Amino acid sequence: MSTAVPSSERGWRRPLAALRRKAMGGPLALVGVAVALFAVLAWAGPAQAGPPVHWTVPVSTKPADIQAGNVLFNEHCSACHGVGAVGASAPSLLNVGPAAVDFFVATGRMPLNSPKAQPMRNKPYFSPKQIAEIVAYVNALDVAHGTPGPGIPNVVAACKTQSAECPTLSEGNQLFLLNCAQCHDASGSGGMLSQGYVIPSLRDATATQVAEAIRVGPRPMPNFGPGQLTDQQVMAVADYVTWLSHRPDRGGLGIAHFGPVPEGFVAIIFGLGILLVISRLIGNRG
Repeated sequence: MSTAVPSSERGWRRPLAALRRKAMGGPLALVGVAVALFAVLAWAGPAQAGPPVHWTVPVSTKPADIQAGNVLFNEHCSACHGVGAVGASAPSLLNVGPAAVDFFVATGRMPLNSPKAQPMRNKPYFSPKQIAEIVAYVNALDVAHGTPGPGIPNVVAACKTQSAECPTLSEGNQLFLLNCAQCHDASGSGGMLSQGYVIPSLRDATATQVAEAIRVGPRPMPNFGPGQLTDQQVMAVADYVTWLSHRPDRGGLGIAHFGPVPEGFVAIIFGLGILLVISRLIGNRG
């Protein structure tokens, strides 16, 4: 026997059922969107990685460039490094790599008058095109002998957020203070070592030249291989040195570009001197 539901009760039950259906509609729609999104991602497969970062600059392998480099090498370099770069009064170049050749020639350290002298930075003797040709020739010799050395670093710009492809200035600062500041000074101003070695200033060095020096190790500087500094860490140091050399001097004169420390010494010396003179004058009058 069924019991009839009063019409008054049916009246308020209908809005309640509609309200329940609306309340369930939101979560069900959200679940549906999530299922659809998951299906799309599963169908698309894993995201493809971006293009790889090339840490070295390609060296020309054109026969014309190699031949032109051969002529330049025989005219200006073979007297010390020997014909075919096998070495004579200067070391062999058959295993140094493009980075070493580019660094020493692009910074004007080579050609050198005496193989026993410390190579110092100077105005480059060759044009950029001639330097590239000499690099191409020596690199061809290295490849032919199966002993290619470090390539010319491709320095990427520093980023605000560290990643595998983009170093930061903060990282470069830490690495520079740990590995370089002992000789080059915290400001990159250079200095002196025993036995007459001069530690050059880094003010005029480009980011590529800094990275090359790290890998090559021009004497008396040691070289840092991939086991000591990764390519990303080398880029970080190179970017930091570039920033260090070109940053604005805030708050006063750039005395050796060393920040407020030299200015503080100057202020103390002159300030204390003036105070001493004033105190003396006041004491004499009293």
